[in-house]
Amino acid sequence: MSAKILVVDDEAHICSMLDRILQREGYQVQTSTDPEDGLNLLKQQSYDLLVTDLNMPGMTGLDLLGRARKIQPGCEVVMMTGYATVDTAREALKRGAIDYIEKPMDIEDEFLPLLARILGSDSEEDEQDGDLEESRTQDVWGDFVGRGEATLSLLKKVTKVARSDVPVLLQGQSGTGKEVVSGLLHKLSRRSERPFIKVNCAALPETLLESELFGHTKGSFTGAISDRDGLFKAADGGTLLLDEIGEISRTFQPKLLRVLQDGEFHRVGDAQRSVKVDVRIVAATNRNLVEAVRSGDFREDLYYRLNVVPLEIPTLRNRIDDLPDLLEHFIAQAARKHTGYKKIHFSDDMIRVLTSYPWPGNIRELANAVESATVLAENEEIRMIDLPVAIQDFARSLGEEVGVQVEPSMGNEAETLEEIEMRCIIQSMAKTKFNKTRAADLLGVTRRTLSYRINKYDLEDQLTRLREAHGERDGANTSVPSAS
Repeated sequence: MSAKILVVDDEAHICSMLDRILQREGYQVQTSTDPEDGLNLLKQQSYDLLVTDLNMPGMTGLDLLGRARKIQPGCEVVMMTGYATVDTAREALKRGAIDYIEKPMDIEDEFLPLLARILGSDSEEDEQDGDLEESRTQDVWGDFVGRGEATLSLLKKVTKVARSDVPVLLQGQSGTGKEVVSGLLHKLSRRSERPFIKVNCAALPETLLESELFGHTKGSFTGAISDRDGLFKAADGGTLLLDEIGEISRTFQPKLLRVLQDGEFHRVGDAQRSVKVDVRIVAATNRNLVEAVRSGDFREDLYYRLNVVPLEIPTLRNRIDDLPDLLEHFIAQAARKHTGYKKIHFSDDMIRVLTSYPWPGNIRELANAVESATVLAENEEIRMIDLPVAIQDFARSLGEEVGVQVEPSMGNEAETLEEIEMRCIIQSMAKTKFNKTRAADLLGVTRRTLSYRINKYDLEDQLTRLREAHGERDGANTSVPSAS
């Protein structure tokens, strides 16, 4: 059965036009120029979708939206407006609208595809089994570890926002999982079968970022040996994550604003032809963009375009009740990654220390700590010396209250702090095949700090001998093809 749509707009020619077009597309349509009459129609029969104008005499579209949701909670609502602002769009979504569209609208390229995405989600299976969508949501939630209060609140917001195509701004400290949340927004959206493209705006200089996002034509700059589509084109129909959005330059910001406003852009080197795309934008940042707007580093109009639906990603400290689940997840992940190593576990005393630790690096720091412990641990139950130095120092500051033996004995004699540090450095260098950057990551220090400690303890000669010994052993285990 075709979907039933109710159109409410005080302009008769809009109602007449939409009636004709929607019937041509196979929808059952009723129209009204009076909001009160529209409410009466909602009371008399069921509809799959209500399309309403925002500014109407006697009753605003927002008021109609609120009353319509009470009469028919299952009827989705799309708001049409020629006066779209961030505040009205956000208020419409807050009151239950599934999306909004600006007038004058492109019927063929914007309005009809929007309706198809909304109404096409109701499959026969959904009608036969009302729990299917909830089951699908819970399955996709499985990608996001933790079910504490703060996490559940975030996941419910993500699920609701994912149904719309409006831009989303993810804000939170480094390492909180903004990229994971963006992936969840895509998986829960109607665009889930389309591409999900990610780009780190801080990793590319301005000229390269423009080419990467918009594409370029042959000969547009040195090295442009052929025409190339950009990431906006690659994400057409899907979702594009603009990570570290706060780092883009002032000169590039108006070009990005145009894509958000008009859905089109020019490739580098082609100012004549514009490329039109349908992309859902998710932006992420650890910067305070309000402060950036005040200081002049970030355009106010671009900020409002991106900040239609803001989502604050909680720190690990604010979702510390997820720690046991996160530990289990990262332990399993490390065991899969480092084959041949034992699957470690944390004692209750150790978990109490980790629960008290402030986790300035958030989820990323926790993942690195577990991986470090997996590689460095001598037994299945890890000790404090197997964890990064920052966590060890914190544990020492807690003293005996947590019941953790920070400096374990080796044989009959206790190691000094210097001996422990030297052993950890040698182990981490050996485990990472003498790669200082990876070894520093395992130890939870910078590469410069690791180099300093190697020089401090005069370990360079010992590491060189170990590296040579490893090389000889590897060589002995490698067969050489015969010359015949």
